[in-house]
Amino acid sequence: MELRRPSQLSEEEKKAILQKIFQKDPTAFTADPEKQKLIGNRLGWIDTPLTMRSALEEIKAFAEEVKEHFDYVVHCGMGGSSLFPLALTRIFSPEPGYPRLLVLDTTDPEEIEQIERECNVKRTLFIVASKSGTTVETNAHFQYFWERVAQEVEEPGGHFVAITDPDSPLHKLGEERKFRRIFLNPPDVGGRYAALTYVGLVPAALMGLAIEKFLDAAEEMLATCSPDIPWEYNPAAWLSEYMAEHFFRGQDKLTIMADPILRPFTLWIEQLVAESLGKEFTGIIPIVGESPGSPTVYGPDRIFVYLGLRGRQDLYQRLFADLKDARFPLRTYWLEDRYELGAECVRWELAVALTGIWLNLNPFDEPDVIKAKQKTKEVLENFKNTGEFPLEFFLDEDLNVGFLYSAPLKVQYPRLRAVVKKFFFDLSPWGYIAFLPYLPYDPEVEELFIDLRTLIRGRRQCSTILGFGPRYLHSTGQLFKGGPRSGRFFIFTRKGRREDQMIPGFGYTFWDLQFAQAYGDFQALEESERAVIHIHMQENYKEDLKRFYQFMEEITRLSEF
Repeated sequence: MELRRPSQLSEEEKKAILQKIFQKDPTAFTADPEKQKLIGNRLGWIDTPLTMRSALEEIKAFAEEVKEHFDYVVHCGMGGSSLFPLALTRIFSPEPGYPRLLVLDTTDPEEIEQIERECNVKRTLFIVASKSGTTVETNAHFQYFWERVAQEVEEPGGHFVAITDPDSPLHKLGEERKFRRIFLNPPDVGGRYAALTYVGLVPAALMGLAIEKFLDAAEEMLATCSPDIPWEYNPAAWLSEYMAEHFFRGQDKLTIMADPILRPFTLWIEQLVAESLGKEFTGIIPIVGESPGSPTVYGPDRIFVYLGLRGRQDLYQRLFADLKDARFPLRTYWLEDRYELGAECVRWELAVALTGIWLNLNPFDEPDVIKAKQKTKEVLENFKNTGEFPLEFFLDEDLNVGFLYSAPLKVQYPRLRAVVKKFFFDLSPWGYIAFLPYLPYDPEVEELFIDLRTLIRGRRQCSTILGFGPRYLHSTGQLFKGGPRSGRFFIFTRKGRREDQMIPGFGYTFWDLQFAQAYGDFQALEESERAVIHIHMQENYKEDLKRFYQFMEEITRLSEF
């Protein structure tokens, strides 16, 4: 298929494409018979607002059972298995009498310790969520906490729940270990399209939320997006056309802003867009989590989308006016209440699928994610054989940090200042920079990176991304390695206590796994011919980050270029 601008298609042609999607017909996406087979097994999301209704009573009954026995629920998952539940924990509070929900989607040792400190394992239920049942981080979480629970109770299986595909290794493990419950997700729904399946509905119900309201809103949006609705009144169709038409004009930075209450949901949108539309050296680049700025700090490659709640319109009114005056494209979507997130899931899923058609991309695969997984596996195998990681950092004596850099940043002498100056000197006007820390989800750490993003944007009019590792490997990681070559990357790790938190059956600790994932992705990015710098900090990494900010403030002054 060729690229197809929706504005150049007739109403009948666009309606026919939408009709095929609603009929789960893979020929809407490709004429290749082999690809059609694969895509045909990924179209179940289109009617999940309808098909999941039959599971509501089962889920709600399970939630009532859980509240009688548990004070905490820890949801272990990565990417599509965790980002919607994570958004729920930050947008809603548990209803009175229901357990507190915590989402564990990292291998960071401090985050693991935090779970152990906060949760009495005797009163904690662990959800193990993985479509394939083979996700390394999630399996590590399970093995580690299974051992902790087994030390405290006679029947540890009663403290575990699985959400997975039928016949996956996790399904079989759950049966062998006698999990309290196994929820089998529709196998024709991919991870990042699974928010309205058991993946999102079970955690929501365990918080005491009215899960039928999510499906009510989703079903209403689905009806509004049906092929029977004229194209100009179809919310998902218009969003797809907005993204695609501006992409064809060179505006590939989709900047998603939101009311502070809804901002956590943008991480779910970021994953959906990046992993679905960032491949084959092209794609749309989602930008979330930036501090709002004046129009002067944004480059001409930007378009904007805003998600707001009714009654709070004044919060960004001045910014909207300034962006419109500067002729930046802007679309605003207003939710009546937080349960309308169910409708937004439908709008964005359908819009992204349609945009894949306009860009001639398969929105349901992630062909480049495997690169980092393979590299991580190689690093860990070497570590288990030798007890060492196969690398040696250069030392920057001014900042007292180690560093590595990829071939595109080759300099005559390995000095961090020279490497970073080349990093910025070669940066194209339409490029973006991603900061990728393998660090805890600490508000102070996040604020330091927000300051870095604001600094870079102000100095270079450059789009920036923040992705905590290893979370980003399951969200924006596909875009970084398979999308446009305009990205440049900083990976951050820190010295750790390697003797702590041994993962049963793995032969290494969570720190070892996290570091291997960081170095593995450095290698994957380098092999993809991306410009990447790996900064390795000391144990007092917050102070190192503060010094790094001062270093970046100095080196990015316009006089340096």
